Amino acid sequence: MVSEVNQKQKQELVKLLTSISKQCELEALGIITKEGITLAFFVQAGADPDLLSAISAAVMSTGTMVTSKMNHGPLQAMLIRGDDGFTILGPSGDHILIGASKEISSVGLTLNTIREYAQPLQEILKG
Repeated sequence: MVSEVNQKQKQELVKLLTSISKQCELEALGIITKEGITLAFFVQAGADPDLLSAISAAVMSTGTMVTSKMNHGPLQAMLIRGDDGFTILGPSGDHILIGASKEISSVGLTLNTIREYAQPLQEILKG
């Protein structure tokens, strides 16, 4: 598991996050470890990226247990939706890709984008 990234990986992660942000209008976008350690996180002012990382890791762990116990196969993504927005957590090996927005109409696009970038994220973090 990678909890620190080298300069080349940082540059590649910025490119990846930039590509995602061009496709989706997100208010939060991040890459964390399954343990909740923040590797990269962009969030609007007022939100704590470390707290969001820790909570997201706990939620993802719970989702993984549910899919396992229900024999649903590997967890593909988690959608957390409220009246005024949503957060999508996408597994990527030992990492989690997070996207959040208040634009409910963009849930499908964001879900597909998070899934699409899961594999490239794994490749970057493997080195």
